Amino acid sequence: MKKNLALVVITFLAAATLCIAQTGATSKSKSNNAGGNSLDQMIMDRSKETWEAYKSKNIVAIKALTAEDYVAYTLTGPSNLQQDIATIDKLTIESYTLDDPKVSKATKDVAILRYKCDLKGSFDGKPFRPVYATEVWVNRRGKWQIVSYTETPVS
Repeated sequence: MKKNLALVVITFLAAATLCIAQTGATSKSKSNNAGGNSLDQMIMDRSKETWEAYKSKNIVAIKALTAEDYVAYTLTGPSNLQQDIATIDKLTIESYTLDDPKVSKATKDVAILRYKCDLKGSFDGKPFRPVYATEVWVNRRGKWQIVSYTETPVS
């Protein structure tokens, strides 16, 4: 029960952080390094690895980068790891950008990545739109995995 409560709290904090970031976001620049921190760069690299795994439909890589208790709330609706894998054939990712990434360290084992994503492709024939994305990454036994992904449409 405590693990689920912690995940709910982390997801809530990530969503709140995204809302705050949207009201103050004025930069349109792309950043390759969110602050020079090696953890920041590692989290951004893991995010790109995850995007590439979904783009290439590499189930082994998706499972390695994604926690079993992963949840996503996207413009196509909520999903979990098993649902993402079951519907991977409906997904087409042509290209994506992670614009102005920012990493916040919630604890020594929890990092939150926020960015604007311009995704080209479709899910089940419906084209993607640009979104603000928030990812929550957790270090479990020395392995960083994504546990939560949330999208908010760019207006």
